[in-house]
Amino acid sequence: MMLFNKAEGLIHAIIENIDGITKPRQKFITHLLILFIGLRGKYNFTNMARYGTYCEQTYRNQFSEPFQWEEFNSSLIRTYCSEERFAAFDPSFIRKSGKKTPHLGRYWSGKDQAVKTGLEIGALAVVDAGNNTAFPLQAIQTPKITSKDTGDNLVDHYSGIILQHLSTLIALNICQFAVDAFFAKKRFIDAILTNSSLHVISRLRNDANLRYRFAGKQKPGPGRKKKYGDKVNVKYIDERKIRLCFEEADGSDVFSGIVYSVSMQRFIRIVYIQHYNSEGIGTSHSIFFSTDLNLAPGKILQYYRQRYQIEFLFRDSKNFAGLEDCQARSENKLYNHLNALISTIGLAKSLHYLNIPEQERESSPIADVKVMYFNQFTTDYIFSKLSLDMTCKKHKSLYEECLSIGMLAV
Repeated sequence: MMLFNKAEGLIHAIIENIDGITKPRQKFITHLLILFIGLRGKYNFTNMARYGTYCEQTYRNQFSEPFQWEEFNSSLIRTYCSEERFAAFDPSFIRKSGKKTPHLGRYWSGKDQAVKTGLEIGALAVVDAGNNTAFPLQAIQTPKITSKDTGDNLVDHYSGIILQHLSTLIALNICQFAVDAFFAKKRFIDAILTNSSLHVISRLRNDANLRYRFAGKQKPGPGRKKKYGDKVNVKYIDERKIRLCFEEADGSDVFSGIVYSVSMQRFIRIVYIQHYNSEGIGTSHSIFFSTDLNLAPGKILQYYRQRYQIEFLFRDSKNFAGLEDCQARSENKLYNHLNALISTIGLAKSLHYLNIPEQERESSPIADVKVMYFNQFTTDYIFSKLSLDMTCKKHKSLYEECLSIGMLAV
């Protein structure tokens, strides 16, 4: 029972501080999260009833009730993450069928590189830069948006999610926000910078339209002063204005400077990476940027690359936590299903990775964590039926051996 007691203690300590949660609801959420870590098979109500302690209808009823997943995950982040952290956001395609499913539509699937029928969730996460891992904050289902009626589009919906959770991000001392190249749009950047204190880190197209910042003498007289000068030739940058910062381990040169982005109509700090082949000839380049002109080039590069940790949240949630298994067609049940599952991944990281001293940490795959919890459940059930004396060293050794059956990292 050691694993279960440890998990129950952590979950109970967090839920106790959330306002408006009744005792029966606290008990159910604690049970649900522990069940989700070790559940075998499909993550649907029928299978939950097979392994859990409630009947199928109770699971259905409880999934209709609200729960503050954002507050739960914030507590995990404050407790276990390092002080160096930033926010990340990314949408993910969810396979789903059913004509009555809310917001069922055609969305882009990165895995299949095609538009497919299903659902989409926008996941807001906090990346722990010190430990190089991501924690979920909340998952929001993407609605079917008709711009003809409201004038809004997906970009407005995505920026709206970030702004809705702004108070939580501020409370977590987050001022940097990393997204992929899709979000390097004026409409998105303006929405975030105008309505918050966050700075955006992203990637530009390799043929981005940029201009050098004007540093010459201004002409006297009336009229607007000159802000920018010549166009940046992204294949052959001016190293007097975009200066070399450092060299990467693979031999690539990293340059940085402040330029004017024509598409975003603002000054940005870019990090320009020149890649070389084995003969030392430049073959390609990459351009990253931040709206924070004072952010160190190394940090821009680090945060953008660590942004990819949010993809591992999706991977683990789909492969090991049944993110695409929900058979409900209620919006509330879908919301609780999606958030309970990605929160389970964050809980598993807290219990079996980040709470271990850094020098003692080993690889702890989610697959192994699932095996441990399933073995704990099965072993406890069998040993309870046998009524064995657990003070006996032989029985205790056998019990511990059963807990590691099927694990990869043993």
